[in-house]
Amino acid sequence: MINQLNKSFDAVKKVNTHLQTGKRILKSTDNTGDFAVISKIRADIKQNNAKIQNLQNALSFAQVQDGALKVVSKIIDRSSELKVRFESITSNSSDKSIYDEEFKELQLQIKSIRKSKFNGVSLFASAAGNTLFDKSQNKDNIFYSTSSTSQDIVISRAGLLGSLKIDKTFPPEIAANKAGGGSAESRISITLLGPSGTITWDQNPYSVTDHFKAVHGTDVLHEAVYGTGTNVELFDSPARTVKRTLPRTGPSQSGNRTDVFKFPLTPSNNSPTIELIVNEFGQTGPGTGWNANYQIDYDPYTLDMLDDKTVWSLRDFDIEDLVAYGEKLIDARAENGATQQRIHSELSDLKSKQIGIDSHLERSEGLDFARATGDLNRMRNKLSLNANLLKSAQDMENKLYTDFL
Repeated sequence: MINQLNKSFDAVKKVNTHLQTGKRILKSTDNTGDFAVISKIRADIKQNNAKIQNLQNALSFAQVQDGALKVVSKIIDRSSELKVRFESITSNSSDKSIYDEEFKELQLQIKSIRKSKFNGVSLFASAAGNTLFDKSQNKDNIFYSTSSTSQDIVISRAGLLGSLKIDKTFPPEIAANKAGGGSAESRISITLLGPSGTITWDQNPYSVTDHFKAVHGTDVLHEAVYGTGTNVELFDSPARTVKRTLPRTGPSQSGNRTDVFKFPLTPSNNSPTIELIVNEFGQTGPGTGWNANYQIDYDPYTLDMLDDKTVWSLRDFDIEDLVAYGEKLIDARAENGATQQRIHSELSDLKSKQIGIDSHLERSEGLDFARATGDLNRMRNKLSLNANLLKSAQDMENKLYTDFL
């Protein structure tokens, strides 16, 4: 009878626990099969929540990227304004220096943005280090693998700001600097299209010795005396205060001479012009005559605003270059926006799936309160009956002891 009473107590306690939690299955002994099903559902919920969290991190990463790209776009717009002012006929050398200095500061700001990170992961730099998700075969990207290959998400990194590059090429420039020259000085200034290249200068002194010189900024690229004479005496300034003697270059010759020389001579020389000079300061004697022509072959180069070794000047860019940068940033933001849309879509699918899984879990482990309440009342009645029986037995036992013993 006591064992029966204890079982009734346990049954009432169990039903009360189910009613308090609202769950039908609390442990495997409640129902082994249903408990296994519910455990699997809970595992699916945990895995789905992890995917949602990862995608929310990816979305935050892409949004921070877009914010940085927006700032870079404004920097490029400002650079375009500076270029227009730099080329204005109303800008003097002091104004241009100020515009150039601001442009250099803007470049440093872009380079600083390029080094930005999100939770220790680089926003734009190529890196094989920390990553938000799986390792990508392309170190320029962040790779997130979803349930199927067709749904894999790739977040571009270096490709976004890597677009701030323009490859510059120029056709050869060919011209005659003078034909049938006399004893007066000839000086032609060439505005360079690129920062480096090779000049081929064909010089014909006829017979009388002539002086040929090429100057780039403060660098003398070439200086030679050609002709049939032995040497020439040259002054080093228009005031003709200091004289020097320059011997003839090579053997006595009145035919063509071709010299090839590269510019610049020094990396720090960023002069935008080269001067080809014949008979500097008009120091040759009467009877001289010459002709010459030149060809400039420019080296191709890349205008890379993220090059840590170079800080560019506004004179290095055409306005079209900066416009092209702006267009590339528009494309980069469009790519970023498409990635965000892809993540939003995947998040929406996962959240819809989460609702379905939660509903399935609720149905699987949910308690039938009406039935449980009925079971509780029935068990309470049974418990009361057992308690009454136990009391009656105890009363009978007491009577036997008092009346007969």
